[in-house]
Amino acid sequence: MVQFPINWTLTEVKVNTAVNGERISELKLNDEWTVMCFWHQNQFGYLKPLSVKIRRKFACKEILIFGTLSLSGSITVRGSDRMESKRKFSELMNLGSSPLEIKFNDPQEPILFCDTDYSLQGVINIISINEISSKDFQNAECRKCVQVKSLVELSNDFECLLNPETCCFADVTFKCGNASIPAHKSLLSIRSPVFAAMFKNPMKENRENKVDISDMDVSVLRIMLTYIYTGKTPDFTVSSASELLFAADKYQLQDLKRVCCDFLKQNISLENVLRILVLGDMHAEHLKSFAVDYICNKCTKFSILESTEEWKILRKERSDLAMDIADMVANAEYKMFCRSPIKKAGIIF
Repeated sequence: MVQFPINWTLTEVKVNTAVNGERISELKLNDEWTVMCFWHQNQFGYLKPLSVKIRRKFACKEILIFGTLSLSGSITVRGSDRMESKRKFSELMNLGSSPLEIKFNDPQEPILFCDTDYSLQGVINIISINEISSKDFQNAECRKCVQVKSLVELSNDFECLLNPETCCFADVTFKCGNASIPAHKSLLSIRSPVFAAMFKNPMKENRENKVDISDMDVSVLRIMLTYIYTGKTPDFTVSSASELLFAADKYQLQDLKRVCCDFLKQNISLENVLRILVLGDMHAEHLKSFAVDYICNKCTKFSILESTEEWKILRKERSDLAMDIADMVANAEYKMFCRSPIKKAGIIF
């Protein structure tokens, strides 16, 4: 096992003109491994780190990489307030896999713009899977890695059950559009209470060994079934995560709901917040609450929200929800006005 102690003051920032002018800092660990810090610059020219990537030059071995990194900085204009964000990481890097990314721009724990140099401290441990010995099993992360590798292999084996060419002992078929997908009642029932009830009782689907799907696209159905069998999810877009959230809620796949909601929360914006709000209202109350908080904190003027196409659709299709949001934004504007210097000074126009 190779161990790299990290004590890095992030001073030199380069502009990568090849990739949209992104700003990066680099720390070379050895001939094979490099740590890269990716920065965000605001309209005033201030910089703050958003993420760190650990890259390798030769992707020829399965590697376990784990450790802890802590990002810190100070804001002297506020009396030397210190900001620190700590991340633990552990990941199995397969052959040819992408760099390990450690994100620091968590909406729940945002990185502040500091007026001193940021520093990155911690340790990065790297070990080849084939080189893990009995001595390494004293390390919890190494034991976890072997277990994870076994689970990955198990997941891949179960995925073969969805392939018509390698599928064995299928006893039910999903019909969606022109597609027919073989499946297994026992696996579906273990993973979904809805399927369990469907196949436990003398329902049409159980008698005919066929499940007709008319309320979702076949691509969404395939993603849902892949998740049921393997626990895998693809790279999402806001659109695909929204469609999959509907499917996950319908079939009571709670972990898949969480994955979809987490993605939507991380990718929320003024352009899509109303769509996410409606999704939350229909499928996940905590997602709705998150969208409401985002609107009240980020939308300082109702006119900004009112000018969006999403608002026009919401007002037309869900007038009750639109009225609730309008009231919330108005209350948020009033509270902000009450805290403003103009209000406190008693100035009346």
